[in-house]
Amino acid sequence: MRTRIRSCAALLAGLVLAAGGVHAADPWPAKPITIVAPFGPGSTTDIISRLYAKFIQEETGATVVVENRPGANAMVGTQQAAKAPADGYTVLMGSGTANAANYALFVDRIAYKAENFEAVAVVFASPPVIFAAPGIAGETVQKALASAKSEPRGASCGTGNAVTLVACELLKRQSGVDLVSVSYKGNGQSLTDLAGRQITLAIADMGAAGPLVADGRVRPVAVAAKQRLPGLPGVPTAIEQGLDMDFLSWNVVFVPAGTPPAVIEKLNAAARRMLRSPEGIKLRQASSGLEVDGERATAQKFVADEIAKWERYVRDSGVKLP
Repeated sequence: MRTRIRSCAALLAGLVLAAGGVHAADPWPAKPITIVAPFGPGSTTDIISRLYAKFIQEETGATVVVENRPGANAMVGTQQAAKAPADGYTVLMGSGTANAANYALFVDRIAYKAENFEAVAVVFASPPVIFAAPGIAGETVQKALASAKSEPRGASCGTGNAVTLVACELLKRQSGVDLVSVSYKGNGQSLTDLAGRQITLAIADMGAAGPLVADGRVRPVAVAAKQRLPGLPGVPTAIEQGLDMDFLSWNVVFVPAGTPPAVIEKLNAAARRMLRSPEGIKLRQASSGLEVDGERATAQKFVADEIAKWERYVRDSGVKLP
């Protein structure tokens, strides 16, 4: 009898393991995939997330949902993605703010680490631009700052994320102008106030500023990087104007650490197809983005380099956040 019981137990155990094996081998994707965008609707991160969703759907056949989770300097959505199961059903549209600058800015407050994520592909990179409000004179940063100082409210610099906050603080230190940083929930809001002359300067990416620049409602005075932007060939860099400012606003696709390699490969393939597509090229050109190859190895090195750069940027800017 005992032998028979043991045999039955062994058979049941085998059936359980077999059932588990079948479950583990279920094809991916078997349910909708969520892209977490830790910035609001209309942001560059949101726009890229929605285009990427289309290419994941084409690559995998899955329903893909973009979930905007802004807040706390992009930490709300990023933390949500970090805590998600590593099963391929949560994708983070990461950024320089969330996945590089925040590690240096919020050392004691940040609830996620770089080790919580695996980089899949760089899908966007563009230097931020220094913009002046209507009525602020001068074709250079220094002349625009001199004009801004004469305003009744003084010189101010709008920031929509950690990247632009640190850039404004570095501009203040290097120019010697008493520049007040004004924080917004996103670059779109800072640019709206700039166009309305509520602030005198703002630093933002061209993806957010393009329509306002085209309408003449804000004016670019410097590219905060080493090279001029193809879309703004007549606008000199900050470095050409004697300022040590070399920044990138970027988006990288991340998944929770431990996500199966086969899933990562599919997500990477979707990213590379997007970058080569007419829609992807049009978006990059409209946003004055740089060409990126979408390769996974490139993404891993890129993120590691950016994290190291941001430790230096934050130290040099003197920014201290509670």
